[in-house]
Amino acid sequence: MIKSLIWYNLSYYAKTLKFIAPCLVFIVWHLSIHSQIPIPIWNQYHLAALTIFVFSNWIGTSFINSEDRTHQYITRLHTKNETVYHVSKIVSILLLMMPFYAVMIFHPIIFGFFVRSLLFTEIIAVVIIHFLFSLMGASMCVFFNADFHNQKNMLPLQVLVMLLVIVPFATIFEDNMFIRYAVNLLPPLNFFGERLHALDSGIFVIDGNFGVFVLWSLGYSVALITIYILTIKKNKQ
Repeated sequence: MIKSLIWYNLSYYAKTLKFIAPCLVFIVWHLSIHSQIPIPIWNQYHLAALTIFVFSNWIGTSFINSEDRTHQYITRLHTKNETVYHVSKIVSILLLMMPFYAVMIFHPIIFGFFVRSLLFTEIIAVVIIHFLFSLMGASMCVFFNADFHNQKNMLPLQVLVMLLVIVPFATIFEDNMFIRYAVNLLPPLNFFGERLHALDSGIFVIDGNFGVFVLWSLGYSVALITIYILTIKKNKQ
């Protein structure tokens, strides 16, 4: 059932042509950051991960809003399971993002753009980080498109939260205890940015802290997705 839904979601989204604008912007952006080589590994992958987070929000928002209410109603009737329907939407967004971060990860490796070669464990860690950024972006996207929002357009607030997540406010205002603790309520993007910084010095390790923040990222995303699904199901009753 869910495989058929995912295929339907992707096929329907392709027919809307709403993917063209993000793809064009991505191509231009990707080529621009590779205009000068060799490239520091941290600079490339930190920027790439943030790009994936932003594009996951952008593409996810256009994807969620691509299906009109009539089609949504018909699809739900055929599905007969509200949870499966919405999970298929989220999985579809993650699948849409895979080519984007695959290009950003492997293009510079294949063509030797970096100052040094990466170890296999480092590549695995980079893939995990990019997947988590994609997942956190998708979960934030569906959260801001849930029906419990009274405003018709939540995009400005969604963009504001994205900026709050991306900009390292905890570092800028490290003397402000309130901001330092408030930032802990946001997705842990900055930790992974700091960990990617170690790639340039060749001391990148996958340790306990890395595992904790992976679990934190997964838990954060699952919480937002759960709130989204429960809210949708409640409002449909």
